[in-house]
Amino acid sequence: MRPKLAFVTNPLDANFRSSISIITLELAKRLSGDFDITVYTSAAKGAVDPEGVKVRRLHVWPDRQLRRLTGRLARFYGLKKPFFTSALYYPSYMFQLGHDMRKQGFDIAHIHNFSQFVPYIRSLNRNTRFVLHTHSEWLSQLDGRMMGGRVAAADLVLCCSDFITARTRQGFPDYASRCHTLHNGVDYGRFSQVSPARTGSRLICVGRITPEKGLHTLIEAFNIVAPKHPDLELHFIGQERITPREFLVDLSETDTVRSLASFYPGSYQKKITERIDPQLSSRVVFTGHVSHSEMMSRYSEANIFINASFYESFGMPVAEAMACGLPVIATRVGGVPEIVEDGRSGLLI
Repeated sequence: MRPKLAFVTNPLDANFRSSISIITLELAKRLSGDFDITVYTSAAKGAVDPEGVKVRRLHVWPDRQLRRLTGRLARFYGLKKPFFTSALYYPSYMFQLGHDMRKQGFDIAHIHNFSQFVPYIRSLNRNTRFVLHTHSEWLSQLDGRMMGGRVAAADLVLCCSDFITARTRQGFPDYASRCHTLHNGVDYGRFSQVSPARTGSRLICVGRITPEKGLHTLIEAFNIVAPKHPDLELHFIGQERITPREFLVDLSETDTVRSLASFYPGSYQKKITERIDPQLSSRVVFTGHVSHSEMMSRYSEANIFINASFYESFGMPVAEAMACGLPVIATRVGGVPEIVEDGRSGLLI
């Protein structure tokens, strides 16, 4: 009998569009020969389960209502601790997870990012081994005593880059030996089949439309360069899904990241669109959401890939573009230098 493995994904991404969800599905498919795998996520109207993966969807309507209410209360009372670190963040999802996983009898539970789930679910699943897989600096940025208890409850802590691993080990030296790097992977066999465009001048930037991706600086640069190159185009591939300010900007110790607070609240896409030189507006394209299965054709139509992020824990689109053979220009932030070797496999700025 194969061991039973549960992946617990972000309850905010029922449609499996984020990099974390894509990685989870790829891992599930590749490990399915050795493990009996279930992927947990939230229920959502119109959500479609991916082929070849067993998915269990849990209802989170009460959590969404609670999130709105507590968010308003936190702002009203000026609470300093981010609400998303609390055990009251998606408590119904956490409660259902704990009890359903106990019923299913999993051998391993692999939980992404939300560390508060680990102690509670573990209390109901004593014979299960727990992996906490972090794709951000939350463990090292948030209250050390609170986070330390969550790290202690995990048998293994995986980080998506050496950048994140180093900070996690520094924050929790007593548990450094259980913290390891697992770089996000790319299906090289699939993406390497792409032949990038050899003619034309199309720049592409792939990812969510959100302030930390630095699209405003890319537009400012395009306004300067494009008049000298009449055939140059800039394509933004991705939909506007703004990272909540408390998830990143308010936690950062970096001035450049904290300066992004000026883009909150409101539509970031609207703000950056207003910065485009009117004479160049026809050469800047926002495609909106493109499914992961369609991305190969988008990469094949491009000439240069640009990542202008102010922050990246890893940088999945960077790795995908490189696998396609696209020339890459990226910012020297977070985990990106672990992917791009400046001057050899791309340019870092």
